[in-house]
Amino acid sequence: MLGPMSGPHQRIKRIASLCAGAFGAVNGVFNRLSNSYFDSTRPISPEALMSVRISFAVFAGAIAVAAFCAGVWTRVTHVLTTLLGAITLVAGYAAFTHGLTDVLGVTLLIAGVLLLVLSWQSYFHRSRPAWAFLIAICGVFAVAELFGAPKVTRGLDISLWLTMILPGLNVVAVFGLVSLRDEYIERGPVTA
Repeated sequence: MLGPMSGPHQRIKRIASLCAGAFGAVNGVFNRLSNSYFDSTRPISPEALMSVRISFAVFAGAIAVAAFCAGVWTRVTHVLTTLLGAITLVAGYAAFTHGLTDVLGVTLLIAGVLLLVLSWQSYFHRSRPAWAFLIAICGVFAVAELFGAPKVTRGLDISLWLTMILPGLNVVAVFGLVSLRDEYIERGPVTA
């Protein structure tokens, strides 16, 4: 006979297995494809190849951990959106201090504040409009950061895979928020 906690424990084990399996599979495929790519296009040193693989593993690991946390503790997604809001505010400040366009800085500052306020409203007040707008902002930022990652990589001289962490976290936030949809169902007025 199973104990009363077997249901939640089984769910956690299933989510952990799924995240660990996806992490292993994605890294295995990446390692195989990176061998083919670098052998056929431009040979690089084993140290450089290892650096690329480590950066990808960090990217995949960060996304897997965030997905696990969002899957097990669904409301923790609001912590992720709050973190993304804080990162966006810092990026807005950095845009101003590093001579980037004012439009970029203002956009990032406004988006950062919106992410923080909407996360608060969605979590503490169960505001459906805030929840829906949060999904939209995270989705838009996932796409924008995905296509902007190569430029950020060149500008900051860091690995492409490390810059891909933010769009990946935005995707996790979107799916985590969508999984909460039952908590935001609008109930119509009760009629007798």
